[in-house]
Amino acid sequence: MVLGCRGEPECPEETSAVQYYDHLPYANDDEVPRVGIIGAGIGGTSAAFFLQQLFGGKVKIDIFEKQHVGGRLAAVKVGEEEFNAGGTIIHPANLYMLNFTEMLGLKRDTNPEAGRLGLYDGNEIVFSTSAYSPITLAKLFWRYGMDIYNIRSWVQENILNCMTRLYKFQATGHAFSTVEDLLNAMCPHLVQYGKTSIKELLKKDGFSDRFIEEFVMGALRVNYGQTTSVHGLVGSVSMAGVEPGLWNVVGGNQKVPQGLLGKSGANLIRGKVTSVSLSSDGSPPVYQIDYLPQKSSKNGDDLESKEYDIVILATPFYKALSDISFVDFQTSIDPVDNDFHLTVATFMQGLPNASYFNVDSLDDLPSTILTTKENIFFNSLTKMKPVNDKSKPSEKPVYRMFTNHVPNVDELKQLVPEWSDLRVVNWMAYPEYSSTVNLPSFTLHDQMYHINAIEMAASAMEMSVVGAKNVALLAYYRYFGHYDKIDEMLSGETATDRSDL
Repeated sequence: MVLGCRGEPECPEETSAVQYYDHLPYANDDEVPRVGIIGAGIGGTSAAFFLQQLFGGKVKIDIFEKQHVGGRLAAVKVGEEEFNAGGTIIHPANLYMLNFTEMLGLKRDTNPEAGRLGLYDGNEIVFSTSAYSPITLAKLFWRYGMDIYNIRSWVQENILNCMTRLYKFQATGHAFSTVEDLLNAMCPHLVQYGKTSIKELLKKDGFSDRFIEEFVMGALRVNYGQTTSVHGLVGSVSMAGVEPGLWNVVGGNQKVPQGLLGKSGANLIRGKVTSVSLSSDGSPPVYQIDYLPQKSSKNGDDLESKEYDIVILATPFYKALSDISFVDFQTSIDPVDNDFHLTVATFMQGLPNASYFNVDSLDDLPSTILTTKENIFFNSLTKMKPVNDKSKPSEKPVYRMFTNHVPNVDELKQLVPEWSDLRVVNWMAYPEYSSTVNLPSFTLHDQMYHINAIEMAASAMEMSVVGAKNVALLAYYRYFGHYDKIDEMLSGETATDRSDL
């Protein structure tokens, strides 16, 4: 669930926490739009931050949020500690998330899920790492041969290098109208990855059935709750998410969107957006957002309205998921025709049942267990670290179980027979991916955008920020009527061909 640039010489010079654009000639304090953003997750708050940089400090931005700032980034309290319940891990190569934490003065826990990793096939743990890295390396080569080495270079060449290229484009203000255009600019093969399953893609590139059925399946089940039948693009991103060096934010990853909200100067409106209507179909258009304030009586008469020049949806706008209506448009504003995947995170304060996994004692049990078969009722079981990064281990450990359904008591007791505290968090986490994908547009109407369209390619914190920056650039250029950096033809270049980027 992570992507990025590793800091090699070909990476962009965008290492400062505040330098996000090289040259933006159009903005001035006398001409600023009214911007309405729906959703205060990482996508919405980073969009507000980028827009403030683009248009200047006087831009008027409202962010509507019906729940909490952070969206799918949230912490849950179990016992006396808090634990990440939504987006959990971040890759060391995720340039934007790294820059945000530096800018906001946040600390990073560089060992968020320390301990051994195991793969469970429903009968036994077929593979587990060791506390000693040379032994782990030997075991990996014994079971998977060169696949375990080749996958890292495969991810670097086919995914991370493409992100390096995108960072360069965005640093100089290039923007793209559709997700397909953005992927084509990164690396044209990424669009082709969306037309075949990750299983078929890796088999074609020489990876063994055992590696795909165990290692790749385990990664997909923990990251997306899905299988190797997902399309190759999201499957590739999932493989980047099991590399070493992962980290999270001390205090909880939700601190990043909370900090970005403050940095952007945006006004937070706590309420539920019910509709977006086209007040004026001129050029530029004017939109009206109707919303129900959080403290209202939930009566229709309590609706309030505000007008905007730019509207950005920073919340999933997918079939059977969005309840926002679009009124007075000459053409239909349709959601992405795709289902969302239910993920359930169950936190249990107690000791797991070692015998369930056919091991002799808890000492033999890996701290993170990934499952390799679709018919196993849980996707993963992980011993969690609290978000406060305290060094002393808890006397009452907390385990997180991922499932695709709300577990019953019998299922819980199979893994953790007794618990002193239990919390269940379920949410529609990311799209339900198939072996092929239809890539949507970022643009819903003139100056109305959908950041989460990028999730059809892959859902991750860094991907949301990439989508937010692209939308911010689109809105900025179109507001001033400058189109030279929108959908500029870049497909014939390589990451080293364009030294000026």
